[in-house]
Amino acid sequence: MALTDLTARLERDAEARIAELTARTDAEAQALLAEARRATQTHHDDELTARRLVRRARFDRELAEARQRARADRLAAQHALLAKIFERARAVIPSVAQSPEYLEQLPTHLLEALRYVEGQRVIVRCAPAFAEHLKPVIEGRDEVALFEDPQLPPGLTVSTPDETVFIDGTLAQRLARLEPRLRVELLAEVTS
Repeated sequence: MALTDLTARLERDAEARIAELTARTDAEAQALLAEARRATQTHHDDELTARRLVRRARFDRELAEARQRARADRLAAQHALLAKIFERARAVIPSVAQSPEYLEQLPTHLLEALRYVEGQRVIVRCAPAFAEHLKPVIEGRDEVALFEDPQLPPGLTVSTPDETVFIDGTLAQRLARLEPRLRVELLAEVTS
């Protein structure tokens, strides 16, 4: 009986050992499987994060480009508006030149120009329509000669006979000199 008991006992011990090894192996397999799942999830999360970062960078770049295009479009529109304003201003110069306000200011423009050539012999040129408004300023000034030039645009010019000094007081030139400052002021108005 001892052999049968011994065999039964050995079989029980072997089965217990097999059960123990199977349980340990199953536990290790479950741990490895859980670790693999965690690693897979971590890798998946890292991949999603990397994709999000790439998408975010692309979105930020596209947004920056869109903002830059919008600023460029806005600047182009502002410059187009200013161009239209100054084009219109140049177009109305003939009518402004006939206005009482301009005709009243014309002698003052001549006096301003004459300050730069004080004591020198000068020639004042203007269109015939403006001569009568300038004659009172020139009276008594022997060094100033007035010439009517029908080809001269609205306004006047003052020059020395050799034209080393030339002051262009035509409306078109006065507008051209004021244009940079007016552009800044108009842009401030447009953008506010």
